[in-house]
Amino acid sequence: MAKAYSCVVSLPPYPEISQLSRQEAHRKAAHRPPYYIHKWWARRTGSVFRGILLDQLLPDGESRMAAAARAHDFNDTIVLDCFHGGGTTIGEALRLGCKVIGSELNPVAHFLVAQMVRDLDETRLDAAFATVRTAAQTKLRRMYATRCPVCEKDAQIQYTSWTKQVTCEACGDPADLLTSHVVMADFANPGGGLVQCPKCAHPWRAKKVAARVQCPCCRHRFVPNKRLIEPKRYRCTCGYKGEILDALAIGSNPPGHRMACLVTHCEDCGRGFKAPDAGDLRRYARLEGRAARQLDQLAVPRDEIPGGRNTNQMLRYGYRHWHEMFNARQLLGLDILVRAVRDVGDDPAARDALALHLSSTLEFHSMFATSKGLGTGAIRQVFSHHAFIPAKAPLEAHLWGVGTASGGSSGGFASLYGTRMKAALRWKEGPQESTIVDGTRVRAAVAGEKLAARPASSFDDLVDGSADVLLLNQSSSSLPQVPDGTVDLCVTDPPYADNVMYAELSDYFYVWLRELIPHHPSFQDVLVDDSQEAVQNPHRGRDGDAYGRLLGDVFIEVARVLKDDGRLAFTFHHANQGTWRHLCDALILAGFVVERWWPVFAEMESAMPILGKEHNGHLDIVFICAKRGVVTCPAPQDSIACMGEKLAGADLPMVASDHRALLNAKRIQTSSFEACSETGLVHVQALRANDADTWG
Repeated sequence: MAKAYSCVVSLPPYPEISQLSRQEAHRKAAHRPPYYIHKWWARRTGSVFRGILLDQLLPDGESRMAAAARAHDFNDTIVLDCFHGGGTTIGEALRLGCKVIGSELNPVAHFLVAQMVRDLDETRLDAAFATVRTAAQTKLRRMYATRCPVCEKDAQIQYTSWTKQVTCEACGDPADLLTSHVVMADFANPGGGLVQCPKCAHPWRAKKVAARVQCPCCRHRFVPNKRLIEPKRYRCTCGYKGEILDALAIGSNPPGHRMACLVTHCEDCGRGFKAPDAGDLRRYARLEGRAARQLDQLAVPRDEIPGGRNTNQMLRYGYRHWHEMFNARQLLGLDILVRAVRDVGDDPAARDALALHLSSTLEFHSMFATSKGLGTGAIRQVFSHHAFIPAKAPLEAHLWGVGTASGGSSGGFASLYGTRMKAALRWKEGPQESTIVDGTRVRAAVAGEKLAARPASSFDDLVDGSADVLLLNQSSSSLPQVPDGTVDLCVTDPPYADNVMYAELSDYFYVWLRELIPHHPSFQDVLVDDSQEAVQNPHRGRDGDAYGRLLGDVFIEVARVLKDDGRLAFTFHHANQGTWRHLCDALILAGFVVERWWPVFAEMESAMPILGKEHNGHLDIVFICAKRGVVTCPAPQDSIACMGEKLAGADLPMVASDHRALLNAKRIQTSSFEACSETGLVHVQALRANDADTWG
């Protein structure tokens, strides 16, 4: 029977959920550690998806905010995520006691979520880690040996700062791509940083990088952060200035690198700084020779990098093969770790977990990683911009990790084992949740809740109660494993057209996972198969119309598996008006109407992918959709003006693109109901075909 509304149906407390989301977005991994054991892109916060699920699962009138702080058991509810990505919906639905189906085309995402929900034995995992430590730690430490700049005793290189070089078009000598003399910022001393003298190469911590400083070694005076050359150009010591890409076009190899500065760790003196000495250069030269001789035997990926929107960034810089993204020491060290993890063969569960963990460390270990700063995690990971950006001043971290928690290296295999894997296991045993009580944010453990799942091999396992989660590595445009009309709720976060090229970026991890677990069924192809990926990527033959068709195919399949009174709930935003049109088309052709919608905070204002890009906005729209004919009109809800006032009252002011997102959401809702009649459907389709530019 169709549903008509005679009274106001309250929206969930979206201003409060937005406040929680904003807080969580600042340090996502600290709030929900299991979801961040491995890199995935554009994840939305768990507080938002917990809010969406509770909004749909709880009866009208029950406080959603109060319910977020307690355990639930919705074991008679089946939830589908048709684009499960990093697994936020999967995790939140399992925490609420639901039976869950997750489908994901990308094998990296599928594998990481399988590890996220697996009920691991911590004692056995620690034993497997100890096996890897025995096989790898000593060998890795030898590669990072140096002399302490203070006491001259044996020490370890915690970080190596490199400078990228091209061959000068005029004289043929290597030319630095150095943009300033600041090695890294100093967060313990705002405005200061680790700087390096351009005359004698002595490094030290300066209090102000914007002021003229004097080198304590040679007395040379300079301004550390003064720009040395325009971003796309280089300056050679011979005086010639040229375009970087012009210099790279002459040869066929990636740029070279010069070892510039070392951050050291001494057991007696702690952290130190020095320019590489003759011994450091000699030891690294030996590693280079060894890597060159043994390259064909190393357990590292040597496949060609394919073209694409993001990978073309690397190809223009001369990178042709995946191993070229890493320096000699990184390749030799990763070979040691890959072989050590492979040898954990008597415990497949622990081996797979450590394989994912090693893949996770690759965020911080290539010559595409840069410096973040002293006083925080020093490494800025490879994908801080959701792209492959060749770093002009790469920062290499100790692959195993050295130092204490307060002064230790970031990104190391052992370091991350404690801060990621162990933290995730502890949280899964006692999840914590934040709520707002009387205007105050309160965070506490959720009594009686746990994140763990029994994997299903078929849909029947979910129905008979012998399993909790069915994970499928396939396109959701066809889900033959799921019978018609059996799913209560689909909650997802679909790809936002051309915002992230998931397959291109995830190939970086995929090629290493192929080396680590070569017999795993998800890693048999050379690269991620993106032929059915619902993204707009003209570099791989998929324009906006193709994105809309692929998204529509998935929504059609969702409509098939949903019960008649089931709901499709998803988040969305985009700066391009045409993309909203494609979304509208997909919903209408799949037979959905937008019952209601509401805004929620999505992105930190300081997030690297949107920093300085006002047109991208900070809000997502949460759409709640019903099958056409189930409801006859939109549910009453706040006006756009009221939404803006509520968000502003919660200290969440909107930018212009956020207002446009709200207007687009309202327009999609109206269009979805206009299409309910056959005449209306034809009319809406004609408008889309003939007047695409009217969106906005």
